[in-house]
Amino acid sequence: MRLFDAVREEATAYDAAVNYGLRPNRAKMICCPFHQDKHPSMKVDKRYYCFGCGAHGDAIDFVANLYGIGMKEAAIKIATDFHIFYDDKLPTSFEKRNYEMKKSKDRKWAEDKRELVKEYQSSIAICVK
Repeated sequence: MRLFDAVREEATAYDAAVNYGLRPNRAKMICCPFHQDKHPSMKVDKRYYCFGCGAHGDAIDFVANLYGIGMKEAAIKIATDFHIFYDDKLPTSFEKRNYEMKKSKDRKWAEDKRELVKEYQSSIAICVK
């Protein structure tokens, strides 16, 4: 399973908040770490939402915003901290699409080459007669 899929399946925003030092109350509310907050205004469960500043997202978004890092770095941090295994050898959909485009271009070039060779051979045959 790919990195982002594995992390989203295994870790919740609540898990991330607890793991990185925040203590939700019984209602799963915390003081928002993204703005000055004196009273709990952020709900953390599978996803998070702050009723004060409107910040929202999943565990990856939470960690990225909490540490000021990119989404990929946040996903890797969560996967490392939570011991989530993922397959980093599979090509992404972007890489698959590029591979397919290259393959179709190569195929088209080979077909054009065969057609040119046929035309050349037929023109030589006409000249020889």
